[in-house]
Amino acid sequence: MTNKKPIHYTGVAKFLHWAIALIIIMMLVFGQGFDEIKTKAEMTFSLAGHSSLGLTVISLLVLRILWRIGHPAPDLPESVGSGQKTASKLSHLLLYALMIYVPATGLYTIAAHEFAAVPYGAFDLRSALNFLGTDDFDGRRALHEFGTWLLMALLAVHISAALFHQFVQKDGVLRRMWFGGGKPAK
Repeated sequence: MTNKKPIHYTGVAKFLHWAIALIIIMMLVFGQGFDEIKTKAEMTFSLAGHSSLGLTVISLLVLRILWRIGHPAPDLPESVGSGQKTASKLSHLLLYALMIYVPATGLYTIAAHEFAAVPYGAFDLRSALNFLGTDDFDGRRALHEFGTWLLMALLAVHISAALFHQFVQKDGVLRRMWFGGGKPAK
């Protein structure tokens, strides 16, 4: 029996990565339309969907962090330089921090929103979060939007780096998180 370290992430890690990515991209795209909503019914519907997806991301992120504790990431290929390895570690830490910060500020913001947010049609988040107070909606929203813009910028860097590794360096970094086996990284 060999003690060879895996070259790919586990199937669970891949599923959680891509599920979270898909939901975050959906939220970023649809979240940009909140300013155009005109009616209370549209806003209530949109907030219900946005908060449902946000709570789903938080839940999946908790699972991902717990899974990662017991299943460390595979090593980057030897061809990846130390500067890129450091940048990778820092960018992943920032991604995790922002994936926590953005939903947290979203919850903080919804506590002061004039409309109900009823995720999964189950309960009004404002009531559950009334301990956060209801003042300064605009300030709270600014915090949430600032984090959202930072997250979008970091996601653009993350995606660009993955594509750079795939098509320029051709070192197998993207294949580690893609479905299927693929060739080992160089």
